[in-house]
Amino acid sequence: MAGKQGSTTGNTNAAGVPEQVRQAAETTLAQAKQAVDQYLQQATNLQEKVESSVQAVQAGARDMNRNVLAAAEADINATFEFAQQLVRAKDPQEMVALQQTFLQQQFERVKTQMQEVGGAARTAADMGAGARPKG
Repeated sequence: MAGKQGSTTGNTNAAGVPEQVRQAAETTLAQAKQAVDQYLQQATNLQEKVESSVQAVQAGARDMNRNVLAAAEADINATFEFAQQLVRAKDPQEMVALQQTFLQQQFERVKTQMQEVGGAARTAADMGAGARPKG
């Protein structure tokens, strides 16, 4: 069907919608679709960044847990070794010397372990911050 000619609306289509209104609606729909597509793309990008951040934090936590367990195992082994040495001590002076040595070694071991655990925690935090979504 041919369009009708109105005095102020211009050409109209078979449904009686002026051509300018139809074009404006099509333009608006195209812009809305483009905006939604951009939103979905940004949402997908954000989701990927969040997943990456979570994986980095989990990896750091696993490393820190391994360090803590290794430290606990070293402390337990050192304590059993110290106990065995005490049982074999021949006199009180040797027991005191063993205890002093053990305490010095334990102090150094704990200091080293704290540095390692602290380093793992900083690494995990850095990895999480580096993968954190911006803006």
